Amino acid sequence: MNAEVRAEAPAYVRFASWGVIVFLFALPCIAGRLTTYFIFLGALAALATPTIRDAFRARSPNPIDLLFVAAAALPSFAFMFTAEEPRDLLFALNFLPLLLAIPFRWQLERLASVDGAAMISWLSLAGAGIALVVAYFQVVVLGLDRAGQPLMSAFHFADTALLLGFIAPAGLFVRGPATRTTWWLLAGPVIGTVAVLLSGTRGALLALPVLALLLFCFAFVQAKRRHFVVAIALGGVVFGAAALIVAGQLGYSRAIDAFFASGQAVFGGEVDAPTKERLVMYWGAWQAFQHSPLVGYGWLDMVPAIIPYVPKDMVETMLGFRQLHNGLISFAVGAGLPGIASFLILSVAPLVAVLRTPRDPQFAARLYMALTLCGGYAVFQLTIIMIGFEFHTVQYAFMTMAILSLAAQPKHGAAAQSVPGKAAVGSETAKTA
Repeated sequence: MNAEVRAEAPAYVRFASWGVIVFLFALPCIAGRLTTYFIFLGALAALATPTIRDAFRARSPNPIDLLFVAAAALPSFAFMFTAEEPRDLLFALNFLPLLLAIPFRWQLERLASVDGAAMISWLSLAGAGIALVVAYFQVVVLGLDRAGQPLMSAFHFADTALLLGFIAPAGLFVRGPATRTTWWLLAGPVIGTVAVLLSGTRGALLALPVLALLLFCFAFVQAKRRHFVVAIALGGVVFGAAALIVAGQLGYSRAIDAFFASGQAVFGGEVDAPTKERLVMYWGAWQAFQHSPLVGYGWLDMVPAIIPYVPKDMVETMLGFRQLHNGLISFAVGAGLPGIASFLILSVAPLVAVLRTPRDPQFAARLYMALTLCGGYAVFQLTIIMIGFEFHTVQYAFMTMAILSLAAQPKHGAAAQSVPGKAAVGSETAKTA
């Protein structure tokens, strides 16, 4: 990418790109489902411009483009065999965000900044804070049972709040003489967790220990004063335990029940009704997959496909669901082996893509964000499908591209702007990356 090509990006492309970033990291929990459409509009604005050709020629090579194309094409291929009428093929559009995110990456590379990771961190912290405000207003002020609706489902609200909270500390891992540690970013996980407790969503909280352990391990490896990291971690554990106890006393214990319910299911104890429904659903899905492993049953028919394999008294309950409450199982029944391959590709794509980027001062921050994104989605999708339905498909695809392109060093003479309080960093070449 040269400075001339970068400068040719029209103002509306820059405006649209920044709009996508703000809605993606700061506003999803208040914009709700509308976030999907605002991001689509921004992505189309960045795509429908003659400068997209220049952006394509100047793009940095990365396997993420091919990975997203493959992940979108595989289930679409399966739908060709399971479609009972032409409109069934339209479910391939569920994976369109993966394709739209590719040219968005090319355009977003023009906005690469030495402060890109820090900007994502602060926007994520703001997004987690907004989620907490929304949850408090809905649950405490309005007296609703759970936060999220009508903006979005409680599941999507909780998953997003926790994810944003744990992305926030990424700014601490930027390296270089101009960086400055801002410990306020560590408030992100705390804020996100409180928002999840207010949402009453059990599945999201299962990711808390995984993401917390990931943050600790990453900070421990990166830190110069490791005893300080251990002290903060111990303080976080004490604070977290106290918060869970207080939440339980105040009546917000539904989310906390996730750990008890999971333990009962794993060790064969007595389970509650929602957990029993999931277990019956998973067993029926496994049976259905064995009867049509090559291409599955189609995206619309993933739930009807399990009906012959569930107890008759639970048929009506099963038909009330749109998906199989597990990412891998939904992909397997909906699109067979191609669906499983697509799911596995998507599960590691952000990490693979980041590992192919230069080892610049923001590499550690990119790696942490990619691991958080992959780890969070991996746990979330144990109890609900994420990718394949519009909101979280858009979130996953465009967050991946933002991590790769915005949190990167400007190259080949591009201007390296810095936020107040930080010195500008010189341009970086392929030899110094």
